[in-house]
Amino acid sequence: MKAKLNPRSLLLSSVALLLIITAFTSCSKKAEVTGTSYVQVTNASQAASPIDFYVDNTKKNNTALAYNQSSGYISVTSTDHPALIKTSASGVTASSFNISPQPNVYYSIFYFGANTAAYQDDMTAPQTGKARIRFINLNLGVTTNVDLGISGGAIIASNLINALASDYLEVAPGTTFSLYTSGSSTVLLSIPTSIQAGHIYTIYVSGVTQADLAATVLLQK
Repeated sequence: MKAKLNPRSLLLSSVALLLIITAFTSCSKKAEVTGTSYVQVTNASQAASPIDFYVDNTKKNNTALAYNQSSGYISVTSTDHPALIKTSASGVTASSFNISPQPNVYYSIFYFGANTAAYQDDMTAPQTGKARIRFINLNLGVTTNVDLGISGGAIIASNLINALASDYLEVAPGTTFSLYTSGSSTVLLSIPTSIQAGHIYTIYVSGVTQADLAATVLLQK
């Protein structure tokens, strides 16, 4: 039996023991190979050294991923695989887990702090003249829930806990966003963008403390 993927978030502790990304794993026997899946890894850990991503003990990224760098989508067969994130310089394992992605589905894995979070990506094209975005707070120093709003306008995603992704939202190109503590009008972070119509993005904030909040706009498609 294949476990269902929670498309919004999966938070994992990055310890030495084998970790299971539950949304990707099978409950009993291995699934047969039925196709190709696509996985990208992003180093969202401000304090981390550059990292490498391994599937079946084979490094998948061409160059080491420094803070806020992404591998882009990597093709993997749609079956169970052991996966590792290693510190590039030393080869020390920073996170280990299993993936079992579904055929023709796209996923994003973020390494941040001592944690790993995985999300299913929606690649549905936005309507004409719009961009599609989702938002994720990966800053461990922000311990309260947060709201995301259009700067000077409406709240578009509310009461998000750390590492929980918002739904995908359609917005105008170049929209500037503001991040708030939930229920407050005090801006934690202003997020200018140069997002373009016809594209899909993940906007995530990273950092170790609330004082070093930083936003990154990651192009999905």
